[in-house]
Amino acid sequence: MRSLNRRHGVWLLVFAAFCLLLWTGARWARQVALAELQQQARLDLERYVAHLQGQLEKYEFLPVVLASNRRLVSLLQHPEDPKRIEALNRYLETINRITGTSDTYLMDREGLTIAASNWQSERPFVGRNFSYRPYFKEAMKGNLGRYFALGTTSNKRGYYFAYPVRHQGRILGAVVIKLDLAATERNWSRPGTEFIVTDPDGVVFITTHRGWRFKTLTPLTPEVYRRIRESRRYVDAPIEPLPIDSSEELSGGVRLLRIGTDPPGEFLVQEMAMPQAGWKVQVLSRTDAIARQQIRTLAFLAILFIALLLLALFWNQRRKRLRERVRFERQAKRMLETRVQEQTRELQKAQDALIQSAKLAVIGQLSTGISHELNQPLAAIRTYADNARALLQRGRQEAASENLSHISELTERMARISSQLKIFARRTSGETTPVPLSAAIDDSLDLLAARLR
Repeated sequence: MRSLNRRHGVWLLVFAAFCLLLWTGARWARQVALAELQQQARLDLERYVAHLQGQLEKYEFLPVVLASNRRLVSLLQHPEDPKRIEALNRYLETINRITGTSDTYLMDREGLTIAASNWQSERPFVGRNFSYRPYFKEAMKGNLGRYFALGTTSNKRGYYFAYPVRHQGRILGAVVIKLDLAATERNWSRPGTEFIVTDPDGVVFITTHRGWRFKTLTPLTPEVYRRIRESRRYVDAPIEPLPIDSSEELSGGVRLLRIGTDPPGEFLVQEMAMPQAGWKVQVLSRTDAIARQQIRTLAFLAILFIALLLLALFWNQRRKRLRERVRFERQAKRMLETRVQEQTRELQKAQDALIQSAKLAVIGQLSTGISHELNQPLAAIRTYADNARALLQRGRQEAASENLSHISELTERMARISSQLKIFARRTSGETTPVPLSAAIDDSLDLLAARLR
């Protein structure tokens, strides 16, 4: 039971280590992938801003140059002359075709368009009044007007440059060029990345995601919404906030947004301001690649952990087998030693039995000689006893006492002989011990004394 609990504890620790490894690996992979995505998005953002800024700077001088043209001044001085109007229309049409702008037109001081490059189109600007546009108001103040809006006539988005047309220091009207930035959306479209440009009010007017056009990242206040409607900047296009499900601020002004559009997704958002135009350019990079990177990292870590775990299990199993082998060898050695000891004891017992049998055999062989040795003293004892009896009957006490002394000596001799045989016949332990040699010699001489005499 104890071993089972210990095994369960070890596996729980292994599982906890596995979970910790995956959690740490997922966080590390996410941070690395976010850093890489952020770096790439920053490069894209800088490239987009540089391109957009270059497009604006490329055309902002054009109305300044056109404003100094005598044809524009002449028409503003004689706005009712049809020949001048047609000539300027054709001139603006040519300029528009050469420069690649969307529209070029001339407005008088009241904001009425008196000549335009699209004079032959189905919906020309000629005769339309755009005095409500901020770019015209700014031009009438003597400045270069800039404005992005949805055209009320063409219903096309464009960026407007307007510059006052002067004569002898007096503003007669304004010349306007309109840039179509739709090509920018098409050129910047890239899988996994969305690009948006917002106006000072936070409305998206350029985007690679069609569903985000004229949307906001944050809800507009009623005052801002009313001002946009009054300026007709986006005509009647509905302006609504994007469905932002969550927002997380990261370091360096970077955000993570989860937008619930179709399809929904999480985006890494970086932005850069264009102060001159009053815009904010933002790059939204999908974080799907981060999830895929996390999955790849987790798969690699899981495979690595399992491989190391299998290696550890193999190594542990090998150690167990080695321990079992050593234990088996020790046990076999102990059993062999025990068996050898038992066999040694059995052999010792057999040897002792053989020695004892040999002793008994020798005793049997010696019994004849010993019986002879004992018969002589017995015969002598009988003779001395008979003599002592006869001497006592005669009253010769001293002689009888002498015979009895001889009998006593003979009995002592017989006792020594029997005691030597007893010692010889006894069972010994088989151990080697010191033996007094003199005692053995004396005992041998006692046995052979009669023969020696």
